[in-house]
Amino acid sequence: MVNKNHQLFVDPHIQYPDDMTLSFEQYRQACQSLIKTTRLDLEKNPQAQHIIEANTPFELRPDSITKNTAGALLIHGLYDSPFSMRDVGLYLQSQGVLVKSILLPGHGTTPGALLNVTYQEWLQTVNYGIHNLLNEVDTIFLVGMSTGATLALYHALTQPNKSIAGIITFSPAIKIYSHLAFAANWHKIISWKFPKTAWLGQLDEDDYVKYQSCTFNSIYQVYLLCHELKKLTQAIPCPLLVAIPQNDRTVCSDTTLQYFQSHASFNSQLILYTNNKNNITDNRIITRQAAYPELNIADFSHVSIPISPDNSHYGEHGDYPFASRIEDNVSANKKIIYDKSNSLDEIFSSLLYNMGITKNLHLRLTFNPDFEFLTRKIGEFINCLEQQRDPAKHGGDPPNYQ
Repeated sequence: MVNKNHQLFVDPHIQYPDDMTLSFEQYRQACQSLIKTTRLDLEKNPQAQHIIEANTPFELRPDSITKNTAGALLIHGLYDSPFSMRDVGLYLQSQGVLVKSILLPGHGTTPGALLNVTYQEWLQTVNYGIHNLLNEVDTIFLVGMSTGATLALYHALTQPNKSIAGIITFSPAIKIYSHLAFAANWHKIISWKFPKTAWLGQLDEDDYVKYQSCTFNSIYQVYLLCHELKKLTQAIPCPLLVAIPQNDRTVCSDTTLQYFQSHASFNSQLILYTNNKNNITDNRIITRQAAYPELNIADFSHVSIPISPDNSHYGEHGDYPFASRIEDNVSANKKIIYDKSNSLDEIFSSLLYNMGITKNLHLRLTFNPDFEFLTRKIGEFINCLEQQRDPAKHGGDPPNYQ
């Protein structure tokens, strides 16, 4: 539902829950309450409850839980919501993992909530999630998307904890793609007088689980977080699994590759979705194809990695108006190419296409056609590390992770 209400772009001054003593259900209910009272797309909307649940932190519990059960904390990315991590969460639950997701401050409500948020507030929420998980399990995995991945890495490096067995990241924001991110705070000089200058873009909010509008402050907070991470030169204290598209248009994949090769342990692994012939000698790096010509897929996008083709919103038959509808596109012989495009790329491509200058319309790929392989690697990663930590639990000596 499109909502052009100017209140979307005003800071609602929400106090996101940050009490470390809250049970997870209390935390979840507190987040749900602020979503109900702040969002502007719920009144007289038959999908209201669905929208609320999609943005609310969730918990996925396996059939039985003991202290030997592994836990996973899911940390979404900038402008996203817990929903973006649900597909991975469901897979982890099927593998016997206790899964909990968090809602980063500024998210899930209105874009204006990001006007004054800080990355320290995001880190506080990550701290809460880890603390809460450790009330039930002894071993946890941090699972982060984009900015969520950076938060996971920063936490592990600044607050090393033997209970963190591994980190799983998708399109991590080690460096923002733009070279001007450092200047994203310039608006502070005049935005008190001209509020619109605080925004990179005020767009129609047509996606109920992700903001379309971008504040300069949120970009600057990610830049600051990346800058702080860069200062930490020590090796990551636990194994790392990374999945990235090489032609990411949001973050710099070359920097991520360099970071992995210099900071990750021998039993870490990186999955690189690429169309290039890379001369990679690091045996920890697996290359996977990023193009599926028969499906009109030319490349992977930043957001596609953790999303299943069966996702109810972004999948091939999802309810998002701009979901990548591969089957409909191919069967109707439409000239749509799904690729790495970001929002600005899509606008430019649409302009050229409608003017008849280009033959194909380029849209962002919204899901990962290689999701089954990705989750299998996640399962192998977790099982191997669990076996290394407790060989008796898994019935034998731990294997060497390859």
